[in-house]
Amino acid sequence: MEQKIVVVDFSGTLIQPFVAEQANLKRYALLGISKPSQEEHKKLHGTKKHYDIIKQHVEKNFGISDAMQISFVQSYGREIVLSGKDVKTMMMTDLFRNCMYAVAREYGKKIFVTGMIASLQRIQKKGYKLAIVSGVRKDIITGMLAIVKCPLQFDYIYAQDPVLSRDDNQQLNNELAKKGKIAFLIGDKLDDLKPAKSLKAKSIFVTWGHPVGNETSFADYVVKTPKALEHIIS
Repeated sequence: MEQKIVVVDFSGTLIQPFVAEQANLKRYALLGISKPSQEEHKKLHGTKKHYDIIKQHVEKNFGISDAMQISFVQSYGREIVLSGKDVKTMMMTDLFRNCMYAVAREYGKKIFVTGMIASLQRIQKKGYKLAIVSGVRKDIITGMLAIVKCPLQFDYIYAQDPVLSRDDNQQLNNELAKKGKIAFLIGDKLDDLKPAKSLKAKSIFVTWGHPVGNETSFADYVVKTPKALEHIIS
C-alpha cells in the first residue's frame, strides 16, 4: 500500500514567525544594515528586494562581486568553481544559518508554534509519513531541530542548498512525491500551497505565519490552531 505523506512548511508554519524575524535582524546588525521598522521588516521578509539588500551589503563588507570566479572545495573533497554571485548567496545564507542557530539556542522548544509538535505526533500515529518541504537551507532546518532536541522525528526533509539552487517548492514536492502519495500540504504562504494542485493533494492554510495574500481563497482548508489539523487529517 502506497504511504501517505503530510507536508509541513518550516518557517512560519512549524516554527513561530518571530524566529526568522529575529534571525534576520541579527544578520542586519552583523552587516551594518539599518534596522527597518516592524512594518517594513514584515513587507521585506523573504522577498527578492530583501535578498538584494543583504547581498549588496555582503559585497560592500567583503568585496565579493558577481563576476568573480572562486574555487571551492565541498565537504569530503569535491572541488567546484562558484561565481561571485553564488558566493554572495552562500555568505548571505551562512549568516542566516548562524543567526537561526543562535535564536534556536536561546529559545529552545519555544521556537515551535504552540501545540504543533503534539498535533503532528498524533497525525503521525494515524499512519501518515511527515515531511518538511521548505525554501530554507536543509542544514538550517536539521541543525535547529537538533539544537532544540525536537521530540518529533520527521520522515523526510526536502529543502535548499547553500546557494539556493533548487528552483522552488514545486520541484522539492515533486521529488518527495516519488516516496509516496502526498495527501496534504500545510503552509502559511501561497507558494507553500500551490503544488497541491498538480499533486492532487489537499492544501491547508495556517493563519499564524507570514501570508502574502490570496491564501484563504486558494486553500482547501483554513485553520487557526494546530489542533484543527487533526480534525482534517483523519
